[in-house]
Amino acid sequence: MPAPSVEDLKKAVKLFNRWQFQEAADAFTQLAEEADGADRQFLGALAEISHGFFRIWHKNGEANAMVDYLTRGLEMLKPFGRGSMGVQTEHMQEELLLCLEEAKRWRRGDSEIFNRDFIPRLPFASSKGGDDS
Repeated sequence: MPAPSVEDLKKAVKLFNRWQFQEAADAFTQLAEEADGADRQFLGALAEISHGFFRIWHKNGEANAMVDYLTRGLEMLKPFGRGSMGVQTEHMQEELLLCLEEAKRWRRGDSEIFNRDFIPRLPFASSKGGDDS
């Protein structure tokens, strides 16, 4: 099976960074279906995380679903440490833990809404070492 194209991966990352989370989840899912092994797991993790953030807006907020998706996505990302496929997740994982704690506060009712300031960006490293996200 051929590896997903860099251009398609960049598009998915851009959707995530524009907070188009449903579209990002769909894009990462499609890329995962085209990938094998570790790449499939990595892209699946990004899809789970995207689904989680989409739950902020879906049906006026679904805190339980958000917590579930973010928890699964973080577990799936753990083996990748700093990232994979040009997508850097080292700092994002730390930021996602903060998001997960905020989502749990929201779920408990400690806050009325999820604080969107916690949503991280997904950095994509170009072949030149810069950030294309």
